[in-house]
Amino acid sequence: MAYWVADARGIVVASMDGMPVGSQLGRAERSAARALERDGELIGYLGVSTTGGAAAALDAPAAGYITRLRTALVLGGLLAFLVALVVAVLLTRSIVSPLRTLMMTTQDIAQGQFEARVPVRGRDEIARLAEAFNQMAASLEQAEAARRAQTADIAHELRNPLAVLQSSLEALADGVYEPTTENLTPALDQVRTLNRIVEDLRTLALAEAGRLSLDLQPVDLGVLVSRIAESYQGAFREKHLLLQVTVSSSLPHVLADYARLTQVINNILLNALRYVPSGGHVHLVVEPEGEGIRTCVIDDGPGVPADQLPRLFDRFWRGEPSRSRATGGSGLGLTIARQIIEVHGGRIWAEETPGGGLTLCFWLPVAG
Repeated sequence: MAYWVADARGIVVASMDGMPVGSQLGRAERSAARALERDGELIGYLGVSTTGGAAAALDAPAAGYITRLRTALVLGGLLAFLVALVVAVLLTRSIVSPLRTLMMTTQDIAQGQFEARVPVRGRDEIARLAEAFNQMAASLEQAEAARRAQTADIAHELRNPLAVLQSSLEALADGVYEPTTENLTPALDQVRTLNRIVEDLRTLALAEAGRLSLDLQPVDLGVLVSRIAESYQGAFREKHLLLQVTVSSSLPHVLADYARLTQVINNILLNALRYVPSGGHVHLVVEPEGEGIRTCVIDDGPGVPADQLPRLFDRFWRGEPSRSRATGGSGLGLTIARQIIEVHGGRIWAEETPGGGLTLCFWLPVAG
């Protein structure tokens, strides 16, 4: 058997061991061949040639096979389309649904609901995005909690001196007290306290915003510490405290703002003066360490629990009961000290004194 294909005019255009290409079909060959149509229009003929060259139509089984093949191709294509459609819908939902949830949670946080979180499912890119979003939300929640706590602390710090100031002025206005120096002094002290708190808050705000101006110059830290310690000797003796100073010889200078560095040392010494009980010992040490100079104030006072040491530099933090508000101060001194030291490119930390007490240290790089 040989197969051949002819066009609508009956001219053979393809042949496999059958009629020659280009030959013209006769009436008999056309009648025996299978007509090929498209949209009802004749487009050619398909047939077979016997050994003798006569044409025969494709038998019924072959025609049925072609029909079944065509049907299978159509059904297969339709099934593939449906499967692709289902997969596309599922993929779209797997991407759009988490993003929609993320958008809704973002709106909740924008409205102040900082506790809102996005559910994390799987380990794909969407899941990693959800984890990063939840970390950001947790940071915002912590920042909001810190802001509220700070507002409450500021209100508390301001309320006490304002209450004393108000009562003093009301007593003077009502004629209960005469406007003498003795009666006006407590009110003046409270005004000074308020002014110190406001100035400390201003310094912190500038430092945290990176706008704290520094007048940098070479500073002999050993000489500066010795001078400041000497000015505190009277206050320490009055409280029956021993203040000892040890400064290493030939210390290199540090590049620092003299006034700001003085403020740091004052704040640390005042902290020791407030919290070390009568009869205690405070040791001020200045010595080289690596590429910088370390300054430590070591006391044998009540100290601070190890797990609370990092909180020493938080705003308004005071441990209880040894570091209660009764000891005075605004609760901002060590916070300001940390900000100033960090602006200078140094570091500050607290640790327990061996045998009991507190050690506060800061390190500054030497001048290049």
